[in-house]
Amino acid sequence: MHVVFAAAYVARDLHQGQKDKGGNDYFSSHLLPVGKSGYDWKEQVVGLLHDAAEDTSNDISTILHLVKQKLETWMNNPDDKSWIDDFEEDFFQYPAEQCHMPTEEEWDEIATALQLLNHHTAPNREEYLSRICVNKLALKVKLNDLRNNMDISRIAEPTEMDMERQKRYKHEYERLMDAFQRIISTDDWPNRA
Repeated sequence: MHVVFAAAYVARDLHQGQKDKGGNDYFSSHLLPVGKSGYDWKEQVVGLLHDAAEDTSNDISTILHLVKQKLETWMNNPDDKSWIDDFEEDFFQYPAEQCHMPTEEEWDEIATALQLLNHHTAPNREEYLSRICVNKLALKVKLNDLRNNMDISRIAEPTEMDMERQKRYKHEYERLMDAFQRIISTDDWPNRA
């Protein structure tokens, strides 16, 4: 869980001062719920960081470097348990004494998902969604992202434009859910991530 907590601290710092369309703190109203919706630690990390390269001046390698730095700080101070203070109510802490430092393969998997989730890297929305449909980690996080985006209660007085955006989100969600159903129907259950 160290890596999830590190991603939460980094995401909160990077998005400090940003607001969502309803004027709410962006980290608390969007990134934290998307992160918490993740089934495993990778989905939680990517959920917390999925907008960082898109909505801040940092690239993915810088963002992941910040997470790694936070992890190394905690690994070098094993008696310091203050790292759990801010997010202990949000994420279940596995009872483990050691801090798991993700492997290079795991970091690459996370970086790939973050790259795919950055709509600035695709020429258009159609290509953006198509690329997400073939990466299970990015697809799961995007579904969580859209579920949170479709929560219109985050906007006190929704406009016609907000309602139109909700329709687009619903259509995209259905498309991505179809892709997800295809993926899980062809996967071996024990190997699903």
